Amino acid sequence: MHLCDNCAENIGRITDRCLGCGNPRTSCSCSKHKFTLFLASPFIYENKLRESIHRFKFRGETDLAKFFGAETAKVVTKEFGDVKFDVVTCVPQTKRKHRKRGYNQSALLAKEIAKNLSLPYDELLLIKTRETADQHGLKGNARMKNLKDAFAADNPESVKGKTILLCDDVKTTGATLNECRKALIKAGAKAVCCATIAVTPEKIT
Repeated sequence: MHLCDNCAENIGRITDRCLGCGNPRTSCSCSKHKFTLFLASPFIYENKLRESIHRFKFRGETDLAKFFGAETAKVVTKEFGDVKFDVVTCVPQTKRKHRKRGYNQSALLAKEIAKNLSLPYDELLLIKTRETADQHGLKGNARMKNLKDAFAADNPESVKGKTILLCDDVKTTGATLNECRKALIKAGAKAVCCATIAVTPEKIT
């Protein structure tokens, strides 16, 4: 499935990104959050693209993973073309969230990205160790505190020494990706880069 011509013409693409936070350079948030994500995303989370991601994430339009995966893989190749990834994985869901939604949209995205990059995919590298409040209802430091130590490597031996591409649907503050990266690095990963469909540029004051 692809976006219709009207939607495709009304989505914002990132042409000059900061790989530290993934944002357009005009809204770089590296100094605000004090962590580095090594993140590449093709789109800005707004307008028609936001509507499309909502359909993908909440309304069961899972075929959109093919379009989003292909577009994200192109940006990964452009920005991380010299990185030799061993495996692609995704941000995990709790069992409760999976039962409620019926699928993990980040897993569907990661599978498509892996296919486009001709890389192996492993959904089980990370687990979510506890239930957390929904991130979309939180702001600022509350998002960071909500996810602190909420992820862990399920089997450290499958992570040790690996260069990993970690995928999620949207990056807002980066709290989720940062906690997942920390868990993978703690388990012995050699390096972790990130990829999302879109980023929500923050207002940096």
